[in-house]
Amino acid sequence: MSNARRKPARSRNGTIELMRFVFCMEVILYHIAKRVTLPTAGHFNFFLNGKIGVEFFFLVSGFLMAASAQRAFDRPIAKETGRFMLRKVAAVFPNHCIVFVLCLCCMLFYLAHSLRDAAKIVFESIPSFFFIQKTGIPVHRIIRPEWYIEAMLWAMLVIFPLILRFRERFTKIACPVLCVFLVGYMTHASTHLGGTERYLFGDTIPKVYVRAFAELCGGAFCFEVSRLLRRLHLKNGERIALTLLECGCYLATLVYTVSDLKDGYEAYFFYILAVAITLSFSEVTLTSRLFGSSVFGLLGKLSLPLYLAQSMFFSPLRYSERLLALPPWTQVAVSLALTFGFGLLSYALSKPLDKYLRAGVNRRLGEPVL
Repeated sequence: MSNARRKPARSRNGTIELMRFVFCMEVILYHIAKRVTLPTAGHFNFFLNGKIGVEFFFLVSGFLMAASAQRAFDRPIAKETGRFMLRKVAAVFPNHCIVFVLCLCCMLFYLAHSLRDAAKIVFESIPSFFFIQKTGIPVHRIIRPEWYIEAMLWAMLVIFPLILRFRERFTKIACPVLCVFLVGYMTHASTHLGGTERYLFGDTIPKVYVRAFAELCGGAFCFEVSRLLRRLHLKNGERIALTLLECGCYLATLVYTVSDLKDGYEAYFFYILAVAITLSFSEVTLTSRLFGSSVFGLLGKLSLPLYLAQSMFFSPLRYSERLLALPPWTQVAVSLALTFGFGLLSYALSKPLDKYLRAGVNRRLGEPVL
């Protein structure tokens, strides 16, 4: 297809962008709660289940992957897969580079007591830089939460060409089947969907890759359901009912993140999130008009640098005696300040690199340089 015939990129979905920011903050608060001893109150527990936010990001990524694949039908599979993966890596690489350098400096400050220690940390950090920190090789993990991006990229490299090859037979049939059975298997094998250090299938495959594959497939199926919803001629009452269902699903998940419910319920809320995301993307609800401001788009853009920058409080909360001596809620406030400070710094510093990479990618793919 010539450049002149390419359709312009769609504007961002305001509801999804807002929820990107919300669930990013939930994951950050969950990681803080794991490292700070906080009091509990009744059935309230400070973001004990905040890690469910990762399921939101996998579902959204799977949805957008399926949408990209649909636009690439009838083109060479290997070439289109390469184009897709190049764009995906280029989208995360600027913030990845900035935060990687900042976190590496922080680790060297706390852990390197000699030149030998520093050299060992730098050498063992190389797999983290190239997104292979969870493959099983010895590694010094620099940006720990980045396992999500690594698992997403490798799973997409498998799923995207399968969608191009088998089309709707894969997204409508294989994707829901794979998602349901793999989500059930993970819950059965380890009682929950999380667990970044676990291996499955006879202790051979890292769980993070199975989790990414299953939930990206779930997002791809959500794409097919949303296409069906878009074709319906809904009355105002039906749109209101679907809006209430969408908001109710998000609200139920948010309540779950601060509840004391134990392992085993993540799968339920994964499916609840799938319903909400499908409705949000289909734009058949009233929230598509309510969250149309560009402000929500900016919040969505900030979610990646903030998600990565949370690693900046991991080392201080583990090794800084001064910070550990502070009251628990003060530790929470300092951790959030570090995350937002370095997240905004990363966002600002990565913009020139992002612009340069995007221009290079567009030239490489023969597209207009904006």
